[in-house]
This record gives sequence, C-alpha cells and structure tokens, in this order.
Amino acid sequence: MAGGGTGGHLFPGLALARELQRQRPDTVISFIGTAHGLDLEIVPRAGFPIDVLAAGRGSPLSRIRPDNLPRFIISIFQSRKLIKKYRPDVIVALGGFAAAAPGIAARFSGVPLVVLEQNSVPGRVNRLLARWAKKVFLQFRCARDKFLKSTATFYDFGSPVRRVISKLADKKPCSGNSLLIVGGSQGARKLNELVIDAVPDIVHELGCEVIHVAGAGNEIGIRHAYEERNVDVTVHGFFTEMEECYNKSRLVISRSGAGSIAELALAGLPSILIPLPTAMDNHQLINAKVMEGAGGALVLEQDALTPESLARQVIRLWKDAAALETMADASRRTARPFAAQEIAGSIIEMVES
Repeated sequence: MAGGGTGGHLFPGLALARELQRQRPDTVISFIGTAHGLDLEIVPRAGFPIDVLAAGRGSPLSRIRPDNLPRFIISIFQSRKLIKKYRPDVIVALGGFAAAAPGIAARFSGVPLVVLEQNSVPGRVNRLLARWAKKVFLQFRCARDKFLKSTATFYDFGSPVRRVISKLADKKPCSGNSLLIVGGSQGARKLNELVIDAVPDIVHELGCEVIHVAGAGNEIGIRHAYEERNVDVTVHGFFTEMEECYNKSRLVISRSGAGSIAELALAGLPSILIPLPTAMDNHQLINAKVMEGAGGALVLEQDALTPESLARQVIRLWKDAAALETMADASRRTARPFAAQEIAGSIIEMVES
C-alpha cells in the first residue's frame, strides 16, 4: 500500500488491507509512506508495518521547498530497494505525493500497479500512475474522464471503508438527535471557527446535543472556546469510532472529502457540506455537488458563509423533518457498502490469474 498523508488516502487503504486479509488470510501487507501527515500515527496503530521514504511534504517540483526534488529521487531508489526486499505481487497507489515514488518504482520494477481514487477529480499523482496501472478503482464515475493515456481497466466500485461503517447500510438510516460536526484531517481550522460561533445560536434555538470532531490536535482549544461561550459540546480531536457518532446524529456539518461522503451515505445521514476551498482542483466542491445533486446534502461554500448564516441554515433544516427524511433516503441510495469486498476480490483475481 503506497501513499497517504491524509485520512482521505489512508483510511480507504487500511479498509482495503483488512478486507484483503479477510478474503485471503495469508496476504502479507506493508505500507510505504512519509514522515509527514498521519502515516506514522495511523498505520502502526492499525497493526500494519510501514516503511518511511525521504520524500518531502508536497510536490517534488515545489518552488518553496527546493529540496523536495532530490528527496523525491532518493525516494524512488528507496522504493526500488523495498520492492526487491518484499517482492510484492501488487502495489496499490492510495494517492497523494507519497504514492508517486513507489508507483514509479513499480513501473520500472515490473510489479503490477493498481490505483485507488476516491475523489471526483483525481489527483495529479494518480493521473500519472494510472498510465501504467492494470486497474483503477473509482468512487465517482465522473472521475473516469479525467484519466488520459491510460489503458487500465476502470471500476466504479466505491470507496473502501471499515466493515463496522459499511454495516451501517444494513440498518435504518441513522436518526439520532445530535448535530455532528466533522472538521476532517485537513482544513479544519476555518470550519472550526465558523461553527464555534454558530453553535450557541443553534443550541439556544434547538436545544440539541452537539458533537464536534475537531481534528487532531484541536481538541483542547475548541473545548475551551465552547466553555468561553457557555455552551456544552462534546469535543473529540481525532475519533476512530465514528459509527457511534453517526448513530447519535440527525444532521451533519462536514467537509466533503471523499471518505466523509462515503461514510455519510452508508449511515444514511443528511448533511450540510462545506467544501475545503483550497483542496487541489477544487475537488471537494465537486464531490459535494455530486451528493447535493443526488439529494442527500446541502452545499454551502465557505467564502460566502458567516456563523449567523450557517446557524440559520442548520435551524431551518433541523425543523423540517420531511426534508431531513428525504435527504437521508437520498444519501443512503448513493451508498456502496460492498466497495472493499469488490476491490479486494478484483485485486486477488488479478494476482492469481
């Protein structure tokens, strides 16, 4: 498994890794990542080994980080050594710049390469690696048109998620009485600032419980901010048991990373999506528009929002039970609960053929 940096890349890779081992218990899996982002925190905690490359943060061609290019070249040689060491049957590119060096090394080492792309607009690394891949797995069918010069076979199976999350699709859509706020692993600061000032009006009007997953390292500051505003909010920094939060929720405010959208669909939850405006190629906005077009979400663009306008939208939706039910049903119809099983099965079939 090559790549990572953000939860959006890592969590589907971990879900796929577990499913591969469930289907083929003798499968040996190792991750290749960098020292930046969440790789070193999340992967070992999940029980998988990880090798760390020298690659710097961001693009190898970054002008503000001139040492990225030589570090990237070193990472290609490191990746080739790791390929010789592990002799993998397949390399799965998870996306992000951390996937680039292993993907290129796979190309020159003759190792079969597959690409996992969760977003509606594929990242630059995955667009490059898809030229040499045997298979490309998509969450959004519309992403297919963005891949040029690729002879790979494309599948729109969806995005792998943990089995405990995929099993939410077997239940009725979640219908708790809490407002859930999810900041994501990147870009949480501005969203947190918006909701902190919106929540007092929301709680005053609705009297609802609020759960705020604020992002790693933000928990203490966000909790203090709510205390200063005399509002009782349950705050988590980084929370792995999201199924508990989903089961308690009636409405969700979230960024629109592909992983978040996949999980909200499986939970059957209506959402207010606030795309990260600095996301590469504005892919979060396009992700969100897909969900809004299906009827499962309301999209609000961050630059046009104030705490007051956000509070008004939440209160309006919360009081419209029929609208929330319609959105919940529409959200659930977009769910792909068997994504991990189908992708794993396709990879195993490729390796065994």
